[in-house]
Amino acid sequence: MAQKTRKTKVDPAYLEAAEKAINDYARTVKFTVTEYTFEFIIEKLNNQRYYVPSYQRQLVWKADKQSKFIESVFMGLPIPFVFFWQDADGRMEIVDGSQRLRTIRDFMADKFKLKGLQTLSAANGLKFSDFSQSLRYKFSESAIRVIILDNATDAETRTEMFARINTGGTNANEAEIRRGSLPGPFMDLIISLAESKEFVELTPISKPQIKLREREELVTRFFAYVESFDPNLKEGRGDIPSYKEQPKRFYFKFVDDMNQKTVTEIAKDGVSETLRSMEVEFKRMLAFVKACSPNGFTKSQTGNQVPRVRFEAIAVGAALALREDQNLLNTKPLVTPALEMEEFVVATKSDAANVKSKLLTRITLLRNWLLEQ
Repeated sequence: MAQKTRKTKVDPAYLEAAEKAINDYARTVKFTVTEYTFEFIIEKLNNQRYYVPSYQRQLVWKADKQSKFIESVFMGLPIPFVFFWQDADGRMEIVDGSQRLRTIRDFMADKFKLKGLQTLSAANGLKFSDFSQSLRYKFSESAIRVIILDNATDAETRTEMFARINTGGTNANEAEIRRGSLPGPFMDLIISLAESKEFVELTPISKPQIKLREREELVTRFFAYVESFDPNLKEGRGDIPSYKEQPKRFYFKFVDDMNQKTVTEIAKDGVSETLRSMEVEFKRMLAFVKACSPNGFTKSQTGNQVPRVRFEAIAVGAALALREDQNLLNTKPLVTPALEMEEFVVATKSDAANVKSKLLTRITLLRNWLLEQ
């Protein structure tokens, strides 16, 4: 006879915190639902009343994907919702659905012929204008349901929504979304450092990862952790109080805040002392890692990838140690022994990536080990 599994009782305080987080987030998302015809939406797209945000502009379906979508429309299959957000100028930003709408627009403008269709294979090779006027009218009058996000929905929530609900084709990753939706002096610094010769040499990553802006992601994480770390909290062990195990929101808010801060400094003084000091610290960290880590941020000298957890530990741990003792640049202690410690290995496993306790462990472990040398 099978034993009954005893249900573990959930800590009431834990449950209360979880439900509060759910309710708080839900209140940030308000919307209305409506329905527009293809013809109406395409007209708005063409006169820029509806627009595609920059982080989505390079995401374009391939020809076979476009044809499959048009085939689905002709077949009368349901079309997924499109999400809009009305900006301060009254224009509609397409939060999700831009590839579907651009495909419809391009098809109606005769920019491609149908290809690779299997269910409606008789339509292969035809463009929009080849069809009868009645069918073209019917297609143009097809309706698509639209969700319009409330004007109060902030950029952080909109881009988070795009990342979660994007329904086809190629998704933008977090680095691409931040680059497109958060332009500013700090973002410019991230891009510049990510492309710097010193950083590229220490981060041998694949071409696909480069195209996905992985180096920008690493630079963003470095600054977010270093600048948010408070060594005086938790009885001197240190903490990142603003990190709530919601990394996407944490990084987004950090970049947004730093853009605003540096814009204010530049407007006041002509330059940003914050940007200058951040660049100096980043390059100091790179010089230290080059001298003290034989494999840089990789696991071996022939490694061609940089695990994020490993990068965070080495880069942030070293930077925090250098803040307390710049003489480490002269003594040059090798970091290899610290990276081989069992505690470090556990804190850099894949399942520890976004766990705050493991993040703090791997960062402070390396920092403290270096300061003890």
